[in-house]
Amino acid sequence: MNVSHTVKHSTLATGEFEHELKHILAYWSDTVFDHANGRFHPKVDHTDTPHPQAITGSVMYARILWAFSAGYSHTAIPRYRELADIAFQYIRQYLLDPEYGGVYWSVHPDGSPADSRKQTYAIAFAIYGLAEYYKVHADHAVLALAQELYLAIEQHGWDSRHGGYIEAFERDWRATTQLQLSAKDQNEKKTLNTHLHLLEAYTNLYNVWPNETLKQQIDAILGLFKNYFVSPHGHLTLFFDEQWHAKSLLRSFGHEIETSWLLCEASQVTNDGLLADSVRDLSLRLANASLKWAGKSGALPYEFDATTNGLVAEKHWWVQAEALVGFYRAGRLSGDSRYTAAANRTWQYITENLIDRERGEWYWGRDEQGRIMDHEDKAGFWKCPYHNTRCCLQMIQLLGESPTNHES
Repeated sequence: MNVSHTVKHSTLATGEFEHELKHILAYWSDTVFDHANGRFHPKVDHTDTPHPQAITGSVMYARILWAFSAGYSHTAIPRYRELADIAFQYIRQYLLDPEYGGVYWSVHPDGSPADSRKQTYAIAFAIYGLAEYYKVHADHAVLALAQELYLAIEQHGWDSRHGGYIEAFERDWRATTQLQLSAKDQNEKKTLNTHLHLLEAYTNLYNVWPNETLKQQIDAILGLFKNYFVSPHGHLTLFFDEQWHAKSLLRSFGHEIETSWLLCEASQVTNDGLLADSVRDLSLRLANASLKWAGKSGALPYEFDATTNGLVAEKHWWVQAEALVGFYRAGRLSGDSRYTAAANRTWQYITENLIDRERGEWYWGRDEQGRIMDHEDKAGFWKCPYHNTRCCLQMIQLLGESPTNHES
């Protein structure tokens, strides 16, 4: 492929990400972990103060399980395995629904259900965490739990008429009108966010359970991205009704650059390490559209609403974590040094503006004036050791590969 730019030697260094990985997980091992009760605090605010009476989300615990499992697989630090064990036991005891299957959306401090609805997004993350935990212990009971959750989604969530997955259900899998993940989301039956992380979960499950039907569903989800989610201009449509009528003009920059590389992961896993040309095209289309919004600082803004021409220029932690991985991978994939340069600028922004070097973890973000968003949590329902831990592990892996190996 002929391009007008060539990749230059990256200034990114593996050692930086090894250090930051341990820095993040140390915060969750010490500050977020409730040593007295042997579990994780459901909320830690910006001052590092725990709030043990807050509601605990199943997504948070699934992401903790994934992070410490993946951290242990990479480092072999025994404490990470211990904490993965604790997260797994909590999920099994309190978050799995023993009567109807699936996982609860949230629980009270005593472990009783706070919100018992079945959110496909939450079940996907439980599968994601369990598959990673299985890599640590090779316990077939763990794999069986992940398989049960997968089968529950396929039985109840797959829309056999129009394709795709329904967003949410009542506890007993009856239809519900309460579909949205959070107050900021639209209340629609099919969403980009859920399909993206279901794709990620199924990809991780396929790594440990190469089942043909599972592979077919991964390919089906990739087809949905090609047919519905990704526009010709490299934008994502975030919300749809049941029949795939678009219901939003909102752009989420973090999701766009995140999707660019997660599509590649899925394609390569189910295609014997090779990247399908159609997925490569989608990936670079998304990355190119995102690159146009990365400013001189290297940071991507949060979102843009085309209906109001309104830009939310806040710089959230997870968006920058995804930008770093997405731009770096796009540079490796395309041979275009603009992406590699953008990745370097993003990492510089993260190190100078988001990492709390004194107390640990990353700040939620910077507001439009560049101030730390100190009204947001350091750990909680949505602030988990997922995006930044995964970012570090991805960069360690990518920096250790040759371009030829990565692009094959």
